[in-house]
Amino acid sequence: MKDISRRALLKGIFATSVVVGFDMAGRSWVTKASAAETFAELPPLDGTLTTDPAALAAVADDFGHIIHRTPVAVLRPGSVEDVVKVVRFARANNIRVAGRGKGHTAFGQSQAQAGVVIDMTALNQIRSVGPDRAVVDAGVVWRDLLLTTVPLGLTPPVLTDYTRLTVAGTLSVGGVSGRSYVHGAQVDNVLELQVVTGEGELVTCSEAENRSLFEAALAGLGLCAVIVRATIRLIPARERAQTQRFFYPDAPSMLADLRLLIGAERFDHIRGMSVPTPAGFAFFLEGTSFYTSPAELPSNPTAGLHFIPGSQQTEEMTYFEYTDLVVKLIDSLNEAGLGGFPHPWLDLFVPGSKIDDFASRTVAALDPATFLPGSLILFYPFRKSRLTRPMLRTPDEEVFFLFDILRTVPHEAVDSVLAENRRLYEENRDLGGRFYTISAVPLGTHDWQKHFQPFWGKLVSEKRRRDPDNVLGPGPGVFA
Repeated sequence: MKDISRRALLKGIFATSVVVGFDMAGRSWVTKASAAETFAELPPLDGTLTTDPAALAAVADDFGHIIHRTPVAVLRPGSVEDVVKVVRFARANNIRVAGRGKGHTAFGQSQAQAGVVIDMTALNQIRSVGPDRAVVDAGVVWRDLLLTTVPLGLTPPVLTDYTRLTVAGTLSVGGVSGRSYVHGAQVDNVLELQVVTGEGELVTCSEAENRSLFEAALAGLGLCAVIVRATIRLIPARERAQTQRFFYPDAPSMLADLRLLIGAERFDHIRGMSVPTPAGFAFFLEGTSFYTSPAELPSNPTAGLHFIPGSQQTEEMTYFEYTDLVVKLIDSLNEAGLGGFPHPWLDLFVPGSKIDDFASRTVAALDPATFLPGSLILFYPFRKSRLTRPMLRTPDEEVFFLFDILRTVPHEAVDSVLAENRRLYEENRDLGGRFYTISAVPLGTHDWQKHFQPFWGKLVSEKRRRDPDNVLGPGPGVFA
């Protein structure tokens, strides 16, 4: 057993195997049995720090199954103070640190080669739920928060389609969905954060207090601070969800109706989708209304739409069942053995003026053979005026789209798909687009500088102030 437990240490249990410090010369953890003459003593912890090979291997992977970086230890914090202590210890001993939720990224963003990974799922307490807000620990899973709030008639305004992710995990990248065209991203609905900076300081921040840190932490990839607690806005939740589905002959006709629906705000959640079929890619649009009384449903949901006549479908379920659809889908894919295949996902924010041509050409060139079951393409519409957090970089047009190519692929296809992702990333960048940072795209420091412009200077300044020794955020390679 290689867990570091202060309680066990004090009782003398497993006294020869617990880690008691870090040997700077050997760059390795020190146990009671192997203690060097001189080493940095580990502070007492409420949780555990483990060097168990199975634990290290688990966090040397992510949903993408493409990048594999092995840390030297995994912290399972028993308290926020554990995060503070380990970040301070890591800084003093030149060890990189990465926070990790469910690891639902595609390219090693939550990994830390030869560093410490903090398993934030250990901090999972819902602290309070009020009429307009919830205070939650970083590792609370959105689905678990919904299980608490929905019976109270409350919900976060924006939920990612897959809700079995941690609060801090999605807030570290942005958190977007088909509700974002109305409510912005999840990061736009955060009232306050508690974070641990790279100096090991526990800081409360909001728009009114330590605003520069607040803005650097939201969608900030853990570069300046690790989110340990969040206060999230809540709104009334309706009891049911009705989804209208409309089919189209091509991407431009579907996108035209998405634009119409952006202006009409007819539905609470809208998205376009495309799936491979034997006859090519099929395109359809889903508009979902949340309601308790039928009087709350749109009176004429199809007004002005130009879908294929007779293709309309309607689906009814409870509100929670709707939020749980992708959870059930992912579970079924895992049960079918597809979860272990690579997922080189590509997520691009494309200007509204360029999306029709860009999406049409891109989809036409895709090889359906690289789409294993469960793969699909998504189109989410946005209004830039609804987004307020500078680290979530998006195109400089009021209307733009998130164009997601979500592929599960055979192992032998990974290299060619990554090359294609890089080419599409560059093409979209040259059109004035940006990319969503969960993607599998090989990037260098110069790419990141371009991505974060014109916020790059402020980010560098906040990084120097809050993490001067570059302890945090090793996974993306922004500050390599």
